[in-house]
Amino acid sequence: MALAIEVSGLKKNFREKGRDSWAVRGIGLKVKKGEIYGFLGPNGAGKSTTIFMLSTLVTPTSGRARVLGHDIVEEANDIRKKMGICVSGTQFYYEFYPREILHYYGMLFGMGRKERNAKADELMAALDINPFKDKYFGDLSTGMKQKVAIAKSLMNSPEVLFLDEPTAGLDVEVARDIRQYIADLAKDTGMTVLLTSHQLYEVEEMCRDISVINRGRIIAEGGIKRIRERMGFPDVVRLYLDKYTGLKFLGGMKGVLDWEVNDGLRIEAVSSPSAVPEIIRTLQKRRYRIMDMEVTKASLEDMFMKIVKEKGRRKYVE
Repeated sequence: MALAIEVSGLKKNFREKGRDSWAVRGIGLKVKKGEIYGFLGPNGAGKSTTIFMLSTLVTPTSGRARVLGHDIVEEANDIRKKMGICVSGTQFYYEFYPREILHYYGMLFGMGRKERNAKADELMAALDINPFKDKYFGDLSTGMKQKVAIAKSLMNSPEVLFLDEPTAGLDVEVARDIRQYIADLAKDTGMTVLLTSHQLYEVEEMCRDISVINRGRIIAEGGIKRIRERMGFPDVVRLYLDKYTGLKFLGGMKGVLDWEVNDGLRIEAVSSPSAVPEIIRTLQKRRYRIMDMEVTKASLEDMFMKIVKEKGRRKYVE
C-alpha cells in the first residue's frame, strides 16, 4: 500500500543557552494512506515537535521526511494545501464567531464563498457547534473551543490530518462522538490521520498501528496486537465453574503461567490464539461446567507504561 508519511533519520535540535537540546533524535516512520496511526509518548518525548516538523511548521535539523509524496522542507507549500492540523489549546481571535473562524481559514485555502458556506454548515452540524454559533470564541467553553479547532482543521477536506491531543477538554460522550466522526471520515474519504493522545484507550480504539517515542527516539512500533504479544503480557482468564476441586493439573498445562481460586478461577495464560481455547477444552473434558467467563488482555496503557519504564533499553518492534 502507498505511504502517506515516510520519515527517515529525522532530527530536531533546539540550541538553548549555548547547549544542544535534542527534541527528536533520528526517528523513522511509515504511515500508510488511509490509516489512523497512533503516536504515543510521555510529556517532552518529542511527539509535538515531530508533528510540527511533518506539518511544515518547524524545520528539521537533519533527516528526511515526505508527506503525500512531498518533501517537508523543499515542497512545504504543496503539503500545506492538502493537510489539516489540530493541536490542544488552539486559540483564535476571541471576538470571532465560530462560522467566521471557519470562513477565514476557508479563504486562506482559496475556497469560494459557496464552498465555504457548504463546508462550514457540514462541520458545524457534524460537531454540534450550531447551538453556540452566536457566541464569540472567547466566551466558549474549553471543549467547544476544541471542537471549533477540529472543524477548522477539516475545512479544506485534507488528505492528511495531524491531531495532537484532539479531544483534550471534552467530556467523555463528546470525545467519543468526535472519535467516531473522524474514524468514519477517514474510512469514507481515505484521509490519513496521525494521532497523538494521552487518552490511551482512545488510541487503542482508533488505531491498529502505533509508534512510541521517548526522549526523542522511537522505542516501540508496529501493530498493537503484535507489540502486546512480544512484550509477554499474559491474558487474564476468569472462569466461574460449578466446582473448584481437583484443579492442580492446571499447573502442568502448556500456556498456563499461574492460577488461583479467588472470586472464581483466575488463570494467567500465554497471550496466543490457542492458549485460552485449549484451557477451556481441557476443563470441559474433565467435566467442569463453565457458568461464565471473561478474558482480559493487557491494555495499551499497561504496554505504554512498561515501554516507557524501559527508557529505551529494549525495543519492541514488529
